[in-house]
Amino acid sequence: MKTARKHRRAPVGLPKFWRPRLADSVKLDAKLIHHDLVHRLETGAATVADLWDWMETGYTYSQMFRLLQEDGVELTQEAEAAVAAQLNTYEPVCKRLREWRKVQLTKPELEIARLATQVFDGLLDLDRNGIAQAAAEWSMRQMAQIRGALA
Repeated sequence: MKTARKHRRAPVGLPKFWRPRLADSVKLDAKLIHHDLVHRLETGAATVADLWDWMETGYTYSQMFRLLQEDGVELTQEAEAAVAAQLNTYEPVCKRLREWRKVQLTKPELEIARLATQVFDGLLDLDRNGIAQAAAEWSMRQMAQIRGALA
């Protein structure tokens, strides 16, 4: 006679110290993907899908910034300014997309994107306690709301 086994799922809210860090390979992939997105924006090869990915990436890292600060990580004012500056570029970029049907960043916006990329790379290196994953899940929900509002 076989005994039925019930598989128990891990609780949804694991204690923060049990949550995994990103693997080094995942960190490297995230950095390469983000640098590629910025390169596409610089060269004019970016599609609308690339723009949405770039914005989602920025939201992910801004949320990582906030969560790392809440977790006690001291981050510089310069890094905070770079993240805020990138978020502030989204409105004019989207406005140009609506008006011109074209993905285009100005030179100052590209400089902001390059600087923010360096900050974002550093945030990935600071990941702990599942913060990167939580930030990514949050940004995916935010982008779904934004896309829904624009549809």
